[in-house]
Amino acid sequence: MTWQFQVGSLAKKYSVYIPDLLFFGGYGGMVAFKIVEEYPEMVRAMVVSGSILAMTDTLSESNLNRIGFKSSADLLLPTSVKGLKTLFALAVHKPMWFPNRLFTDYLKVMITNRNERAELLEGLVISNKDVTIPRFQKKIHVLWGESDQIFNLEMAKNMKEQLGENATMDIIKKAGHLAHLERPCVYNRRLKKFLTSVYSEN
Repeated sequence: MTWQFQVGSLAKKYSVYIPDLLFFGGYGGMVAFKIVEEYPEMVRAMVVSGSILAMTDTLSESNLNRIGFKSSADLLLPTSVKGLKTLFALAVHKPMWFPNRLFTDYLKVMITNRNERAELLEGLVISNKDVTIPRFQKKIHVLWGESDQIFNLEMAKNMKEQLGENATMDIIKKAGHLAHLERPCVYNRRLKKFLTSVYSEN
């Protein structure tokens, strides 16, 4: 739902496919990394925003402690308007006002399959000892909101280093986790600039 500004803009020139995370809808970060890892012949390059390579148990615990939550489900699957407002406030650089009715409707429509989603979130967390960083041969561009509170800038920079010499990074000021929604024009310009550079090489 939050990527409409990008889908609409990109569809004018590109064929757009939206990878799906079961029960979460078009939620592509970790799914996209898996596609690049397992089907490299299908991918020319990748742009990643607000998603990390893998959620390890240590990283999960420290990150949740930092923002004051006991589990990913508590953060991402709120059960009240107050909880949803807290999540939204964490996701943006500058909180925006919406009526409670909108938050109530969002909870009813979007936060479904709660048990299945909670199990999936728990399953995404892997042990530190099981983590291996794939040797990606593709260009990967990290496009990040400077004020991201969910996966902060330090995490993004660490990931960029882990990705190696083919990775580049671009930071969007006055934007949080939802940089693509908060500053869609800036985000789309940076995104298209990278895509143009990729296609100009061929």
